[in-house]
Amino acid sequence: YSHSYNKVEFLRSDSNVGKYVGFREFGMKNAERWNNDPHVLSWRRAQKEMFCHHNSEVWYRKVLLRSVKPSVRLHSTAPPGGHHPAMLVCSAYDFYPKQI
Repeated sequence: YSHSYNKVEFLRSDSNVGKYVGFREFGMKNAERWNNDPHVLSWRRAQKEMFCHHNSEVWYRKVLLRSVKPSVRLHSTAPPGGHHPAMLVCSAYDFYPKQI
């Protein structure tokens, strides 16, 4: 996961290396502080196990296993305006969930 302020990411938890990675001065200071605190790293690992691993299994069962292949329609049509002679339109139907 990552921390952002005003749409700018400044800190990210990198699960591949098991540490925080900071961006910009503020994020780098916090990453260094958190990476050197064994309690923070232990808490992060516990959160990853409790939320990420558990929820990924739930989402896989509830969403990905229920997905269906869409049918796609591709056609050419006259554009509503402009100088182009045609416009290519791609429409997708019957995708997950089926009720949509």
